[in-house]
Amino acid sequence: MEISNKAEYFFGKNLRFLRKSKKMTLLELSETLKISKSAISDYEVGKTLPSLDVVKKFSSFFDSAIDDLYNSDIAELFKNDGGILSRKRNDSLEKIKNVELENEKYMFNIKLLSQKLESTQVQIQMLKQLLESREAENKTLKINIKLLEEQQNKFK
Repeated sequence: MEISNKAEYFFGKNLRFLRKSKKMTLLELSETLKISKSAISDYEVGKTLPSLDVVKKFSSFFDSAIDDLYNSDIAELFKNDGGILSRKRNDSLEKIKNVELENEKYMFNIKLLSQKLESTQVQIQMLKQLLESREAENKTLKINIKLLEEQQNKFK
């Protein structure tokens, strides 16, 4: 069978390399990803190309970019870089984890600040009520003072 283009050639070759690098048989990969063994075999020999959904499964499972699956000779890249690609991926994963951790800290701080704001608003409301209560008490005292002054003036 003649391969019609570079993408078919690289995709099949890369798929076979990645599967074998994980020491998996066609059957094992088939069962793991819920893709028929014959379909995977067809992809590897370049007979057919998978749908985008299936490519995403392979990309995710093998931790390889879709573009790399179609357009790169992954076996050559692994051979030539001496593991640099895997280190780069690990560094990228570490950066993603760090960003996620920072995001969690940020979200926690936002929640904490929101709770502090709500608490401050409740305190302000309570202080307003206390002030109103004191003002009412002062009015009552002023009235009582006037009444006492009036009674005192009556007795003079």
